[in-house]
Amino acid sequence: MHISIKERLDSIISNLDQLPSIPDVVGKVINMVNDPNVDFKSVAQEISRDQAITTNLLKLCNSAYFSKGKEITSLDRAIVTLGIKEVKDAIMVVATKAVLNRAILGYDLAKGMLWEHDLAVAVLAKNIAMMKKDRANADIAFTGGIIHDVGKTVLAIFVQNVFKDILARVESGGVSFQQAEREIMGYDHQEVGERILAKWKFPEVLKYIVRYHHEPEQAPKEARKIVSYVHVANSICLMAGIGIGSDGLYHELSERAITLLGVTDEELNQLYSDVPEVLKHVQGLS
Repeated sequence: MHISIKERLDSIISNLDQLPSIPDVVGKVINMVNDPNVDFKSVAQEISRDQAITTNLLKLCNSAYFSKGKEITSLDRAIVTLGIKEVKDAIMVVATKAVLNRAILGYDLAKGMLWEHDLAVAVLAKNIAMMKKDRANADIAFTGGIIHDVGKTVLAIFVQNVFKDILARVESGGVSFQQAEREIMGYDHQEVGERILAKWKFPEVLKYIVRYHHEPEQAPKEARKIVSYVHVANSICLMAGIGIGSDGLYHELSERAITLLGVTDEELNQLYSDVPEVLKHVQGLS
């Protein structure tokens, strides 16, 4: 292990100000939406506290992906027309773009590549949940898909310095890329991502998605299914070359996740075939 890198990462992770940030309203709204008794007017009021979020949200709600064919001119109309969960999804797109739409050099991702990948995973993860008739968790899969790789934004510079060491460990030791990250740097991008979500005050289920999206079988039993939606979507996008980066070839699709979700070979082929359509949706979101 590179002790100096581990010490620098310890310092970054323990100092919340050094971690990526998003507007406080986002975490509040996500937690409000998780409350089945929430009043939509309270959600609209909370969103309206941030004028920039409100302006960009209304613009996105009129996009091809979210629009129901009716012009949306206010937060109240957005929630009534689209539903509170769809509005939450749109907020996530608006709020995380500044964090994720940047070059991630250590992972060999030019500006826009991680953002495109995250949006594609979000759309596909939601599609998988809907395919398996799990409408209740579809929006959570979407949210988790957007932020699953947020830890890479912190680890990128360190990975750039030790990528050869990580790769050598993967190839000589037969370990996964994320395990090699842990062995070489003391952390992997999943663990760092979980710390970022803790700073953002996001719900536990989203932390589980970020923490275990490459190892869904290690997630707590109650979260394993929803983590698997994002894992399968992420694997398909990497296999399709969407945001593959320098590490993409070293992540494998978990057969246990496929079995848990009950995804058939026919459904898996359909999901691969859906990738071009997913990319069309991504263009509308980005």
